[in-house]
Amino acid sequence: MYKQLRILICLLILGMAVQAQKKQLSPEDYGKWQSLGQTEISPNGAWIAYQIMVQEDNDSLYVVNRATNKSFKLAFASTPEFSKDNQWLAYRIGLPFKEAEKLRDQSKPIEYKMGLLNLTTGKIETISNISRFGFSKNGKMLAAYLTPPKENKDKGSVLLLKNMADGNTRTIGNVTEYAFNKKSDYLSYIVESANSAGNSVELFNLNTYTLKVVASDTLKFSKLNWSKEGDGFSFFKTFKKEDFEEENAQVYSCTNLNNPIISVFDPLKTSNFPVGMRVFNGSSLRMSDDLSSVFFGIKDWTVKPKKEDKKSADSSKTKADSLKTVAAKLALKSDNKLADVWHWKDAEIQPRQKVTYIQDKNSSYLSVWNTGNNQFYQLATEAFPNATLSGNQKMAIVATDKKYKPAFKEDYADFSLVNVKTGASKLLYTRLQSGFYTSPQTSPDGKYLIYFKDKNWFTYNIATEQNTNITGTIKSNFWNTRDDHPATKPPFGLGGWIKGDKEVLLYDEYSIWAVSPDGSSARKIADGDKEEIAFRVTRVEFEETYLDDSKPIYFSAYGDKTKKFGYHQYENGKTSKLIFEDLQVSRLAKAQDANVFSYIKQDYDLSPELYISDNFNKEEKAATTNPQQQNYYWGKSKLVSFTNKLGKKMQGALYYPANYEPGKQYPMIVYMYEILSNNVHNYVAPSIRRAYNTTNYTTNGYFVFQPDIVYETNDPGMSAVNCIVPGVKEVLKTGMIDASKVGIMGHSWGAYQTSFLITQTDIFKAAIAGAPLTDLISMSLSIYWNSGTPDQKIFETSQGRFDGPWYERTEAHIRNSPMFNASKIKAPLLVTFGDKDGAVDWHQGIEMYGTMRRMEKPFVMLVYADENHNFTKKENQIDYQKRQREWFDHYLLGKPAEKWITDGVSYIDRMKEKEKEAPKN
Repeated sequence: MYKQLRILICLLILGMAVQAQKKQLSPEDYGKWQSLGQTEISPNGAWIAYQIMVQEDNDSLYVVNRATNKSFKLAFASTPEFSKDNQWLAYRIGLPFKEAEKLRDQSKPIEYKMGLLNLTTGKIETISNISRFGFSKNGKMLAAYLTPPKENKDKGSVLLLKNMADGNTRTIGNVTEYAFNKKSDYLSYIVESANSAGNSVELFNLNTYTLKVVASDTLKFSKLNWSKEGDGFSFFKTFKKEDFEEENAQVYSCTNLNNPIISVFDPLKTSNFPVGMRVFNGSSLRMSDDLSSVFFGIKDWTVKPKKEDKKSADSSKTKADSLKTVAAKLALKSDNKLADVWHWKDAEIQPRQKVTYIQDKNSSYLSVWNTGNNQFYQLATEAFPNATLSGNQKMAIVATDKKYKPAFKEDYADFSLVNVKTGASKLLYTRLQSGFYTSPQTSPDGKYLIYFKDKNWFTYNIATEQNTNITGTIKSNFWNTRDDHPATKPPFGLGGWIKGDKEVLLYDEYSIWAVSPDGSSARKIADGDKEEIAFRVTRVEFEETYLDDSKPIYFSAYGDKTKKFGYHQYENGKTSKLIFEDLQVSRLAKAQDANVFSYIKQDYDLSPELYISDNFNKEEKAATTNPQQQNYYWGKSKLVSFTNKLGKKMQGALYYPANYEPGKQYPMIVYMYEILSNNVHNYVAPSIRRAYNTTNYTTNGYFVFQPDIVYETNDPGMSAVNCIVPGVKEVLKTGMIDASKVGIMGHSWGAYQTSFLITQTDIFKAAIAGAPLTDLISMSLSIYWNSGTPDQKIFETSQGRFDGPWYERTEAHIRNSPMFNASKIKAPLLVTFGDKDGAVDWHQGIEMYGTMRRMEKPFVMLVYADENHNFTKKENQIDYQKRQREWFDHYLLGKPAEKWITDGVSYIDRMKEKEKEAPKN
């Protein structure tokens, strides 16, 4: 007994000594923190490569042999790629952190190298000035493409082709495009010489080292594109005609590669090619999987004005007469070049048209050339301009939304089906909701279309022309019962199709169903209902669009209430657990040729760790990050359950302060957006560049609470109050929080809710709102400048959660606006905007500033020049993070206030500071 007591005392003393050695984390330490970058497993699973990225230091790539522990540390390296034979690793080499940052600050390009590591000998070869690189699919050849010279970048660059067996390198100059085929027996490439005399498309046999010139001309070749299996390829040859403004193009098809058969489509020699149209060499070019068709776009071909008309017109006037005529015309007719015309009938508003200008300018109509019978068909038209191909490329699904524009709420479209071989068209649907799941999507084999409508999944059998509701008789909800937006309810989702179009995998709230496309059968292959585990398909192979059920299919697993994460496997009709832990488990990857898997585990107090496992029988820890964390006090996280004001069960994530002492009360900061409790296991690295950073606060003595929010229509602000306040009160019941030191913060939508919450409760003693919506009426009439779209649509179908415009829901807009309720604010409010914010117009801040200033309430607005919705300039990121800390440290911790908080900063003082820093001549 005495001996056991001695041991216990020693352990306590040791624990106290270890604890005493820990220290508080300070901003000066943040730059040491690491993150896991790209990870890669060799095809046979023997090697693992992973990148360790450091915030303010050099990144490194580690390559480790699992059996021998042989390892390599590659400085400044990234983007690893193993060869198929597991003998080589190619990777990109950058620059030391400080050098790269200096170049970025100067807006100068970084010159990269390629490294090539022999995994057997450890020998490294480097190639400078690299643009891109990659192995052939079988790993026997490596292509390295050098960065084109600035002065001649349109004429291509050097392509190095290395034979990995003998080490010989073939140098090919003036290459503009290149690609290996899937079978790895050919490399095709385009050569464009400086004087255009030797432009060519060449085919290099990688087995025999023989070269064939497929086409040569003084004209430009482009858009080299292999068929799926690599049995043929296509490309454009551009030409010009004097009578037309734009370029036209011929389309080439190359098949029978051993003895190439070259076919050429010439629009000028095709009788049914539309008059006034051209082959657009900027369009996508694709050869069908069966090599029988080539797809491309066509668009208008503009006739030049005749020169003699110009000459005769000019010669008939004197210069003075010409000026008078011009002046007279200007006086009689407006000039469309001078003003943007915002018209109420515009299908898309002017700002949106500007954003999509290049896309619209380069749009074209999908067309097909059937090479076997040399038939051409235009598939998309002005009436139905949007087109996608079916999985087998036998049909085109074409759509138009023109008659449903402008669309103030949801988007609709008409859909038709066009036969690629005959050009025959059949109207399928009118006024069908258009969207990712609601528009008809093709099955991989092209036998079916699938779409979501009226809370159910439907299929269309292309052969029988039959529409079928395939989920109507299944006793489950496939529409998202959790969605609280005021719009048509979307589905929970679709996981993919089983090979051969046999079944489609569909999601309900928790489970996965395998449903036959004719609706005749449905099987629940992953059942999460009882334990409230949400299963979703996780792909580990990406070569095919279908899921091969002759192999295991993998599902992610997420505990809706427990917040556990992991993966399950579906094989031979049975789903079994692989890993499911009270951590975040993510980034599942599989070796190409072996049942070797990698994944990452993390928790708020567990820095991300990389694991590797042989078929999940036993796991190995391959890498850890941030070993220095053990030297610092760190917090922890836990789930908090509470009930919102309307009686709904809710959750939130609570993060404890570093070196938490039971019995002591701490300040707390509440951060919100919508649903955040599922981040409870996220590791958050401290950062001088990230505002709202949880760890920045927990290591400074704060609790951080992130409660979930659910919404009622027409009450976004009050919904936040009904969730956040009960959540905070639940945490206050623990006695761990000093109720007089609770702050609140958020960004964008979270900033709106922050600004509104302080109008409804006095529970918060200070607030920070980054880019908040403050006046919901004016905000609903604003523009989302990043996309050029009206905010009205966001308000009435999405995040705003109003089911009508402001003039029909005036009282609700006012009731939920921070600005209209500002008289009730008692908490000091810090608002921040970039003056180029393209998401929330920064005049929202000005409106709130004017209101609070007139009311003489404590309010500060920070405006950062030339910043968008999320800051990108390092100095601004650092400054805003510092000011956030200073604001809360003053109002919640009672530290002395900085001058900018108490008195502001005058423009003249700011200019003096800038002048001091300005370099002197």
